[in-house]
Amino acid sequence: MSKLPVLFLSREAEQLGSARLLRQQCAAGIFTRVAPGVYVDRAEWTGLNDDDRYRVRVRAAASRSAPGSQFSHDSAAAMLRLPSIGAWPARVHELVAPAAGGTSRRGILRHGLGLDPRATEIDGVCVTSIERTVIDVACTTTFVRSVAMIDQALRPEREGEPRWNLGIPLATKPGLLTLIDELDPYRGLVSARRAVEFADGGAGSPAESLGRVQFHALRLPPPELQVPFFDDRGLIGYADFYWREFDLIGEVDGRSKYGPQRHFQRGIPLEELLWQEKQREDRLRAAVRAFVRLDWAALNDRSGLASRMSQHGLRRK
Repeated sequence: MSKLPVLFLSREAEQLGSARLLRQQCAAGIFTRVAPGVYVDRAEWTGLNDDDRYRVRVRAAASRSAPGSQFSHDSAAAMLRLPSIGAWPARVHELVAPAAGGTSRRGILRHGLGLDPRATEIDGVCVTSIERTVIDVACTTTFVRSVAMIDQALRPEREGEPRWNLGIPLATKPGLLTLIDELDPYRGLVSARRAVEFADGGAGSPAESLGRVQFHALRLPPPELQVPFFDDRGLIGYADFYWREFDLIGEVDGRSKYGPQRHFQRGIPLEELLWQEKQREDRLRAAVRAFVRLDWAALNDRSGLASRMSQHGLRRK
């Protein structure tokens, strides 16, 4: 889990008598402002990815909020290290009691939906439970983005993955469906139920979740997920997608496999990792009738994906 930069608060600088120094360092470009009265080291900020930048903004909002504040929706999802298909929002989301209404303040969108009794704390921020978080998100965003988050909430984390050290219990489908019943009549629960029913903890990455949604939208046969394959040398690996009727393997390429932020084999040079993957692919190709690689571009092009999969016999049901 990446370490987030230290927050420097103007109110603390005032109390310590160093407000003038903080202003001078900001003017010199040493610090950058991430929220009113909250600053971080500019060099550290520049080196952060979009996920961590949003997490910093959530922590900054928490530092300005009253004790007991709960952060929710996308803000909780980011702190829980759930993936976002598409950009994180510009504002931070906070839960408040229904009587408080849904009023907002600068940079913070407040939802008068009631506090979560199963809230947890991550990086010093009180956030809604993983179950409440994915339901809140699923009530307010697209189907594919909801499914990607719920898939990951259902999937056991492996060592090296973002949620490995958080100690957060897995979500379960029965638990999510029960929570939907408890939250009724919140707006968007029909969409949330649809996403939960479609979700599958076997999906290994957001790109695989996207693929599942696209196959469903195209009315193509659904694949089996993470199917093990063997040859005379033993276990080859687990195929992302497998269509048994067509003896077809589909493998998804993405940043989680090869990018600088990849979750596994980070101690192996990229050149060696690619060589190992080529050997694995050669063995998989020899084990089945057909093999197809799918990257983000291919998965986002629905018509192109339909044409490509039809070449392997997959057509609308």
